[in-house]
Amino acid sequence: MDFIDDLPESTEQERFQRHNRFLRSLKSDTLLIIDNFNVTATQDSFLSVVLKYRCQILFTTRSKLDEYCTLPLKEIEDMNALFQLASVFYSEADTYRATVEKIIETVHSHTFAVELAAKLLENGISTPDQLLTRLQAEKASFHNEDKIKIIKDGQSSKATYYSHIHTLFSLYTLSLEQQDIMCNMCFLPSTGISARIFAKWLELPTLNEINDLIETGFVQTTTRRTLSLHPMIQEITLSETKPSVTRCHILLDSLQKICLMHGMEVDYYKKLFQTIGNIIVLIEKDDIPKYLLFLENTFPYMDNYNYHKGMNGIIQELTGLLKTKNIGTDSDRALLLDFQATLETKPEKAIKLEKDALAQIENITADNARLVSNLHANLGGLYRMNGHPDLAREHMEKSISLLDQFNLLHINDSIPQIANYAMFLTEQQEPERGISELQKLSGIIKEYHSDDCLDYAKVQETLGTIYLMTANLPQAKTHFKRAFKIYEKIWADEPEMIEAKYREIQELYPQIGFSIGKTLSGLLTK
Repeated sequence: MDFIDDLPESTEQERFQRHNRFLRSLKSDTLLIIDNFNVTATQDSFLSVVLKYRCQILFTTRSKLDEYCTLPLKEIEDMNALFQLASVFYSEADTYRATVEKIIETVHSHTFAVELAAKLLENGISTPDQLLTRLQAEKASFHNEDKIKIIKDGQSSKATYYSHIHTLFSLYTLSLEQQDIMCNMCFLPSTGISARIFAKWLELPTLNEINDLIETGFVQTTTRRTLSLHPMIQEITLSETKPSVTRCHILLDSLQKICLMHGMEVDYYKKLFQTIGNIIVLIEKDDIPKYLLFLENTFPYMDNYNYHKGMNGIIQELTGLLKTKNIGTDSDRALLLDFQATLETKPEKAIKLEKDALAQIENITADNARLVSNLHANLGGLYRMNGHPDLAREHMEKSISLLDQFNLLHINDSIPQIANYAMFLTEQQEPERGISELQKLSGIIKEYHSDDCLDYAKVQETLGTIYLMTANLPQAKTHFKRAFKIYEKIWADEPEMIEAKYREIQELYPQIGFSIGKTLSGLLTK
């Protein structure tokens, strides 16, 4: 702040003492307005001094200062009012009203951006259609050499649209850690996500930096501590921080880790998948092998939830990337064909895609054995569903033999493969062989993991189902009880999942000619 009688030779301390002495003399009939106070209360060491003044004080700020009396000012939502604002600065607004309104929507109704765009139309070289097209494509990164004169906070300045917009939000004033957090926040869904979940994704030790970003108004939050970015701030952050696979590796690793937690479910899976979708659209792919692995590891998790929108997005992205011959490996191309088969509704075409996937890999090695095993299992499953038992047996047995040959029977992939094979054997009147395979698998899971995990429960459930199909009720009850003991422990906080599993198995009894006459939970607790 400058006073008219400030002396050039005065030190900062002398100026502060003189200004403070004067301001302290003001009485309650004076209103002091402090504009753009965009810091946290703890960051400004003089705030406590200013608040002791006897005069009335009004702050304008985007910071969140909950401990004081505040009047939130929201954006203007009325299009007519925003159009009138544009008309003040652009004389031909009425002639191009439809396009001007689209420009207003494109800059998210931000009044300063509306003013800048209108002045650019009035004084710049671009036509309304040209400006709209470029704003839609480049958003906050829009560069135009035409300079715009504005007066803001009493200061006149002349600069480009890009300079004005980026100076307004001043991301450069944030610490490097806060800039990094903002960079990763660009991918959050518009509905936001829990602050604690996001902090965990970024491996932050505390919520301090996020709380400061909330307090200074860069990050929006609700009463439930759901974080999101205003669309304009998101665009500016994207433009300035340029999020990439390398820079955002902690976030990508965390999301990938969640998607690889076999048998574990998260209640925020839709927001997780929306975040992955935004990453695909927005991130700079500066590490292709790491990015391909990220896509390939997230697809199966989406498949667990039948999230076809995200699955199609990953297939589209992989298809585009793998068109280039020097990008990806034979295994990457085989996986893409396998993913396409997953969503294919026509059995003949799905079978062809799986066969084409297998044809991509000429030599089976320790590096690709797991993939080849899965491809054979998937192909065998398709043959089973479409009435080709001999071909189904051939490929199912090939998939399991590969797991055995390369010492992979202990991995998670073996569970659905052996379970499906056991059910197939039962259908083919060979239940003893199916039970033998599952008992062997139970022993492997117990040795490598435990007999208290979800994978072990799934095998016990499959054993119970086969015993039920062969009318061995005592053995069926024994294995179902083992499975549900684990389910009830793991899903203790999700009773609806336990109940759904009870209903699923209870429906098997009448299908094979048995009537329980009571709930399954009652039968299993006897």
